[in-house]
Amino acid sequence: MSKKKGDLLMKKRLYILLTAIVPFSILLLAGCGGSASLGSRASPDNDWPKKGVMVMPASDLSAAGFNELIDTVSGELAKILAKTGFFNVYHQDKTKKFPLFKPGEPAHPRLVREAREMGMNAIIFETVNPIETNPVRGGTWPFRKKAGRLTVSMNIDILDVNRGTILLSREIAEDVTVSDEEAKGQHQESTDVETKKRALKECLPDIVKKAARLAGLSLNQEVWSCRIVSADKEGIIINAGHDAGLRPGMVFEVFAQGESITSWKGQIHRLPGPKVGEIKISSIEPRHSSAQPINGTGFKTGQIVRVKD
Repeated sequence: MSKKKGDLLMKKRLYILLTAIVPFSILLLAGCGGSASLGSRASPDNDWPKKGVMVMPASDLSAAGFNELIDTVSGELAKILAKTGFFNVYHQDKTKKFPLFKPGEPAHPRLVREAREMGMNAIIFETVNPIETNPVRGGTWPFRKKAGRLTVSMNIDILDVNRGTILLSREIAEDVTVSDEEAKGQHQESTDVETKKRALKECLPDIVKKAARLAGLSLNQEVWSCRIVSADKEGIIINAGHDAGLRPGMVFEVFAQGESITSWKGQIHRLPGPKVGEIKISSIEPRHSSAQPINGTGFKTGQIVRVKD
């Protein structure tokens, strides 16, 4: 074989190898991203509207009585999501009392109404569950000793406020193992309290980080939407404005509300309704915008507004 042919064969093999490796590398890097999926349209620097996200104060079902620790959950989650630049994050004030959210059950209508009026796209609920304790053996053989394993878990639920659909419902858990000397007194109230406090301190930071990553992926996979809040002869008002990055001249599609179905896990999924028409933004307010119909009729309050592809 001539040197020229050998060089060509080597280049061909190298090209085949690279074409196999590069796509895999891209997928691998996308899987390691903390905020967006490979196919997400979200980007801090593009023209797509930003989603408004309301993070609710964490509900405490742990029965541990450590309010100061539980109260940090929602603040840290909101901080991580805000740093991505993908979302307008609103941390709901704990002093505003809303009925306790329970995973698998509808959110309170008053809360959903307030979120829509504020131009929010999603509400995030965090629920810290009771801490579980199980006996295990710790250490390395032949020095294994009796120990206790504490499991700290938190549910994260995300509601799409415009469609009334649950986007994510997931439990995240972390374990802490304590030695027999630490665990043997768990029936004594003081020891039990201190052990649970240690478990919460060690586990909650990692749980919150995982929750933020799951929330970012779930939110970015959804197409941005808002709602018509009023429609008459003078024009149409939608619940999104400057905060979402809207500008005069933007064109949106309007869809009727579709039927809702409930999965076996109790999650509600609202099917898209038929397209009603298209509207064009004419003026902008901080959280609302005025629009005029371009085509179509029958625009009504409550219909879903989406970015035109």
